[in-house]
Amino acid sequence: MNAPHTTVPSRYLGVWQRTLLEQQGTQDTTTLVLWLQTAQRHADIRIPASRPDFAACASLVDCSNEQLRWLSTQQGFAGVTEVRGKVCEWRREMDFQPTTGSRDIGEMVFADENTLLETGIESTYFEIWKKVEQSHLSISIHQVYGKNRHGVAARAQLLKAGNQFVYIRPRSVSLPPAIDLLAAIDRENPNRDMLMDWLDFEISFGVLTDDGEGRIQHSTLPFREGSSISL
Repeated sequence: MNAPHTTVPSRYLGVWQRTLLEQQGTQDTTTLVLWLQTAQRHADIRIPASRPDFAACASLVDCSNEQLRWLSTQQGFAGVTEVRGKVCEWRREMDFQPTTGSRDIGEMVFADENTLLETGIESTYFEIWKKVEQSHLSISIHQVYGKNRHGVAARAQLLKAGNQFVYIRPRSVSLPPAIDLLAAIDRENPNRDMLMDWLDFEISFGVLTDDGEGRIQHSTLPFREGSSISL
């Protein structure tokens, strides 16, 4: 998809962390949700607080079937952002979850320069976002390459904002249509090898180090956390 001709207003630029989700009478303040916004592109990661321990895992191969199944409950995506007045739409070009055809669109209100209030337009929810300090500086987008779990080169993206970065390397296979990845697993009953291919989608957020590398802090592949990535 081509990027829109207009750019996102500068006050949106940087890294935002969600502090509250209200939906269907419930509140969520524990899921880790980070959103990096550039002048045209975005990336987002959502990791539930209930994540089990992956300390003994160095790759997807090391994960138990139960751990693989849990990984399917994560969310994350990247694509192009369009802002029209108070309406913000995130057009997903890469999505950890299956594509449903629904639009991701909300009404945005700045409570102050570092606090965004988002209200769903085509679905019912309310979110509060806080901007990470100084993350609106030195924003850039890079087309890079990574390797999938088979060691095969794959196209990836790298977004930088302040001393923060996000690296996105999508899976190399297509997902079947489904309301979510867990539903696809339950319906299709993929073998273990195929399931690992479905889960081989890296979205890693981290901080830039003084030696020009990036230290991964949060990832859809938990065993990547704490490791360095050449930037």
